[in-house]
Amino acid sequence: MSEKSSTRTFLEKISKILPEIKKPGRKVGLGEKLVWTALALIIYTWMGHTILYGLPQGTQVGQSPALLNVVFAQKTGTLITLGIGPIVTAGLILQLLVGAELIKLDLSKPEDRGLFTSMSKLLAIVIALFQSAAYVYAGFFGPTNATQNIAIFIQLVAATILIMLLDELVQKGWGLGSGISLFIVAGVAEEIFVALFSPIILPDQAYQGIILASIQAIFTGNLPSILVRQGGYPDLVGLFSTIFLVLALIYIEAIRVEIPISYAKFQGYRAKYPVKLLYVSNVPIIFATTVFSNIFYLGSLIWSRFNPNNDNIFLNLIGTYRFDEQLGTVVSTGGLAYYVIGPRGIASVLQDPVRAVVHAALLIVFAVLFAKFWVQVSGLAPEKVAEQLIQAGMQVPGFRRSPEVIAAVIGKYIGTVTILGGLLIGLVASVADYVAVFGSGIGILLTIGILQQYYQLLIRERISEMYPGLGKLLGRE
Repeated sequence: MSEKSSTRTFLEKISKILPEIKKPGRKVGLGEKLVWTALALIIYTWMGHTILYGLPQGTQVGQSPALLNVVFAQKTGTLITLGIGPIVTAGLILQLLVGAELIKLDLSKPEDRGLFTSMSKLLAIVIALFQSAAYVYAGFFGPTNATQNIAIFIQLVAATILIMLLDELVQKGWGLGSGISLFIVAGVAEEIFVALFSPIILPDQAYQGIILASIQAIFTGNLPSILVRQGGYPDLVGLFSTIFLVLALIYIEAIRVEIPISYAKFQGYRAKYPVKLLYVSNVPIIFATTVFSNIFYLGSLIWSRFNPNNDNIFLNLIGTYRFDEQLGTVVSTGGLAYYVIGPRGIASVLQDPVRAVVHAALLIVFAVLFAKFWVQVSGLAPEKVAEQLIQAGMQVPGFRRSPEVIAAVIGKYIGTVTILGGLLIGLVASVADYVAVFGSGIGILLTIGILQQYYQLLIRERISEMYPGLGKLLGRE
């Protein structure tokens, strides 16, 4: 995208009319940042418990695949029905286009970063308009009239814009970290809390929350009844699997290969360049679930208008659906849309083991492919890392100080951990749901990574307040 292009000029004009949160014109203290962060979180949580006006009677709130609830921090039937989906999708699309140099932007320049932000916001609004229309057009909430459809459409788009501003509020210096990450963690934490302590009484007269259900089972002498429960309700297998997964992920996050490096001008100086096992973090699984969710929703749109009886052989390959009266929403029953959303719980896996195997295979393959792709387009490739080390005056001891040589040495490690990391997160994200991990496998994956980032961020913020000089070195001012 050239500096004088008409497209750039158009986008710059559009950016001036897009809603925006201004950066603070003063230093915001840690205490005030925590207040603004909490406020953004409270508003988002309130939106997640506010049912859409005009929703048909009987629609069950939050009844959508756990995969989508977690990654997009959404609750079907509420103001966050779309969640952070449009924002995440827009950001990923633009990151890919810029990384592949299909859009020429230098994100090291403030003006290009500002243009990238404006493009992301504009694309997020466009995606929200499309998804909102698709939800209404597909009859995703059941039978609705024109007035209800218009009301629901307006609320979904307006809610997405508000979520976008909340994220911007947190990111632009008023709060801490990223609003998107914050909303994901909040959603996962809420699911885990409900799974542990929900006082709702189920049809079998047991509590929904596994802690309360366990106490009840101990007094009644019926512990086997909560070992594995039907209907996706929290059980003991899920509880112990969640504890094991959290501990395992904390350990896995710490695994890394440390490549020795030295300063070219001072041969006695030694350091290590760490290459984590999860080198690409959780980005590949976010990519994969974004693709899967779009397949699920676009498939439901096609089904509702062109194949409501599931009698078109070709459209059935995309997905077959039915409207579940009990859940008050559309569920997949076959085709690709059925396999991109995996079963949850041991009972569901045993009912359809083929679906479990296919879903796990798809998620693992997509995670590995996206991991390799993300390394190439995001500046994590061995060639880019080698260039950065050369520019910093570093070299690998025992090897010639050449970008090609250093890239070859580092590439052996990066290539391996990229594939292993993609395979591992794909396997964890799929299999964890098969043992009914609370908050879903993907949710736990994302939460562990995000909480570690927030921990490091809080330490930097605290240091910058106590020692302003160090704060400048850390880039906090």
